[in-house]
Amino acid sequence: MGSLVFALVFLCPVFSGSYVVVNTPEHHMSEVKNMGSGLGEWLDSWPNLDHLKVVPAQGDRDLFSELRWVPYYTISHFNQFPFWDPYRCGGMPMLGNPEAGVFSPYVALYLGFGLIPGMLLEIYFHLAIAFAGGYLLGREFGLPPLVAAVLGAMFPSSSWLALHVAAGHLNFLSFAYMPLIIAMLMAACRMRRWYPAAFGGLLWALTLTEGNYAFVYTGVLIAIVVATLAAIRLSVRPLVAAVVMGVFACGFSALKLIPCAELPRLYPRDSGASWVTWGNELVSIFSRNQDFFRPMTGPFLFCEYGGYIGWPFAILAVLGIIGGGLDMLPWLVGAIFFFLVYRGDNLPYAPSHFWRYLPLGGNMNSISGRWGIPMVFCVGVLAALGAQVLHKLAGRWGPRLTALLLIVGLIDAWIVCAPNYRYLFRTDIIPPPPSESFRQYYMEHPTSMYPLAAANMGSARCWSYGYNQYTYDHQRGAALGYNEAGYRGEYYLLDAGKVTQTEWTPNRLSFEIDTPAATSLVINQNTYPGWRVAQGTGSIYSYDGRIAVRVPAGRQQIQVLYLPRHIIWAYIITSLAAVTLIMVWLLETRRLIYPRQTAQE
Repeated sequence: MGSLVFALVFLCPVFSGSYVVVNTPEHHMSEVKNMGSGLGEWLDSWPNLDHLKVVPAQGDRDLFSELRWVPYYTISHFNQFPFWDPYRCGGMPMLGNPEAGVFSPYVALYLGFGLIPGMLLEIYFHLAIAFAGGYLLGREFGLPPLVAAVLGAMFPSSSWLALHVAAGHLNFLSFAYMPLIIAMLMAACRMRRWYPAAFGGLLWALTLTEGNYAFVYTGVLIAIVVATLAAIRLSVRPLVAAVVMGVFACGFSALKLIPCAELPRLYPRDSGASWVTWGNELVSIFSRNQDFFRPMTGPFLFCEYGGYIGWPFAILAVLGIIGGGLDMLPWLVGAIFFFLVYRGDNLPYAPSHFWRYLPLGGNMNSISGRWGIPMVFCVGVLAALGAQVLHKLAGRWGPRLTALLLIVGLIDAWIVCAPNYRYLFRTDIIPPPPSESFRQYYMEHPTSMYPLAAANMGSARCWSYGYNQYTYDHQRGAALGYNEAGYRGEYYLLDAGKVTQTEWTPNRLSFEIDTPAATSLVINQNTYPGWRVAQGTGSIYSYDGRIAVRVPAGRQQIQVLYLPRHIIWAYIITSLAAVTLIMVWLLETRRLIYPRQTAQE
């Protein structure tokens, strides 16, 4: 209940503000005015729900709105699983897109409540999970409830989450599982049972299936924690627990992990270098100006670098370092390591350089400020350990001082960080007229992919992860927009004959073909492994990067289907992981409940 109240209080600014947006005929933002009411104004006014009527669009908000809308619409309208996204870049695999969140329990919220309510509920519940996970981790450490609340509160109340939500980065919500994952790791070591580690692997998998970066960052954090614990305790159990957790994480995430390994291999990207100076790093962490539109502290928007640590939590973290004993060592090591990686490519042998030597490591976005997120988490653990020191040493005043610092820290974070949530719905892009049949459209500046998709059109030029070398520019595949030279339609024959489309869905396309001689059917979408002929006689190949089918002379029905073969193996692996988790859980909990009977048996 406390976590739900915490999430509601910190998310409430999303209901505040009125925004004016001026648009160009190309349907992208040209000017934004009135970024919303100030703190005093929205504290004194009723919630304003008018700006929640339009799905967030423009820039990264549009990017992730499209990634939420496609699964929602594919399932609800076509009754298909969202394997393929025809609306982005001229068509690309949905499961292979690292930024997509398909395998997520929150898809049910979108299907049940709609796009905007589902989006708000997804943010709300992730905030609550981050608080609850931190509190559970504190209790796992043996901390009293008040002290555990310090650990639960600091991480999600920091500005990193509000800033990324303000930018529309919904793939960063999966960082909310990080405290709960570490709690499961610690529980496995304490209980000397493996089912908490297996369940932690499931949560770790969600950081990939709902996002992308949190999966790698959590792995690095786990490696630091277990290596330090193993050295302190002279035990291999933390290492084994981490391996168990990693195996289950890969098993449960196979439905996205396997496709995500395929796409960067076929279309690699190099996201370049990123860095931040010592001074700007400290400003990003300690400055009380954490507004989304404040001056940048690095080569990208401030939302990539902000990770506010208020003075009450900073004082507690220092106490944790001084009086936390060996318990604080894993988190101090983690905080220092992530602080150094936070700096980015500032030296020839900077830690961030080494990611490029890992398999597909060069494909991971190198914006260094994002490593501040696990750093803030480590500082949160140190703050909880400091609260425990204060709680014990100050006699009856200890709990009172701890509660005072917690309350002041939360109020400070709410004033400094929470107002950024109001920027999520700040744009109101005018959608283009709907198209009766699906067709591709070319935009000079593709910041309106969601409005195009909702109008039954695909963006031939897209935002963020797409085809070709990634250079922080707008990418495109081989498909042509209907407003481009050389466009011959969404499907056509290379030679004489007649073709009529009888079915259009994201994963399945059907045509009736009548040709006097052998020819090829060309479909105006990007070719990709996994497309196959499901009905009729023909063979798939690539024609100038687009899907093409060689067909013989005569009349026939042709159906092409996108169903990647690796998805079957992924389902099998994930199913085995689920069955194994249930079996381990039942076996080990039975031993806990009936220890004498088990010993006799």
